[in-house]
Amino acid sequence: MSARGAVSRAGGVAAAIVLLAGCAGTADDTPASSAGTVAVDGAEIWYQSMGSGTPVVAVHGGPGLDHSYLLPGLLPLSRTHRLIVYDQRGLGSSRTALDSTSITMNRFLDDIDAIRRQVAEVEQVTLLAHSWGVIPAMLYAMRWPERVERLILMSPVEPGQRFAEATTAAQEARRSPVDVALVDSIAATPAFREGDPPAVNRLFFHVFRGTFADPAVADSLFRLSFSERTARQGRAVASILMTPLAGLDFWDQLSSLRMPVLILHGEEDPIPAEMVRELADAFHDARLVPIAGAGHFPYIEKPDETFASIREFLTEGDQSP
Repeated sequence: MSARGAVSRAGGVAAAIVLLAGCAGTADDTPASSAGTVAVDGAEIWYQSMGSGTPVVAVHGGPGLDHSYLLPGLLPLSRTHRLIVYDQRGLGSSRTALDSTSITMNRFLDDIDAIRRQVAEVEQVTLLAHSWGVIPAMLYAMRWPERVERLILMSPVEPGQRFAEATTAAQEARRSPVDVALVDSIAATPAFREGDPPAVNRLFFHVFRGTFADPAVADSLFRLSFSERTARQGRAVASILMTPLAGLDFWDQLSSLRMPVLILHGEEDPIPAEMVRELADAFHDARLVPIAGAGHFPYIEKPDETFASIREFLTEGDQSP
């Protein structure tokens, strides 16, 4: 199976969408946590576990990003479940060789499985994937369906290229002339070309202001916090990963997945609503929840609605009081 079409085409919103750090939190919001690494095929995959209860593994977007933009935004989930985040190989605090034998989609799926076995310690895991992260999450579920209990796909990109042109047009329409000018200016600097974290952070902030329902929310809440490794290696990781994955399209294979699927889509997300509706229809058992007043980051713009939907989905069939 190839894996690039959706990977690369998702890249407009997806490839950098996740370069943004979540809204600011306080020490009182932070649950008890632990962190460490697991060894997978010569790589060291960093993880952090927060809270207690049934584990939920968060798969961050990209490609070429790290988990940092998911926190502290996802922390409310750790009040009722054990939230596990990790950095994909070669990014953040995860180490691996920067070559085509280590940076592959199959290795990315192996990493998820290692987190399931060694950190979550469950036979079946719930995956919560955001943006481009839905691609490895869905591929993992197709590779090992018996190991996935539930899938939560938040602001999903498509598993193909049917909506590539519409997605690109929507993204461009949402970007302000000021943001476009700033992106071009920063991209031309030596600091950005050399992977200087502040420069990378500034550029992608302006890339993604337009993915919010209200860009003022980005101005007040978003902070970029790339690790040095992500800033310097992210583009290389994305290139190595995607080069052999040209033409990914697994729309027709989604119906084989039998686990429950929750799809969360901000109604102001540049990703076309029609694509998300087709995605929900493609699964055997999927529920689509539109989030009004939210863009590509509903867990930040509309956290109450987002986490209420997630918790309801996760507790269905739970007979405990």
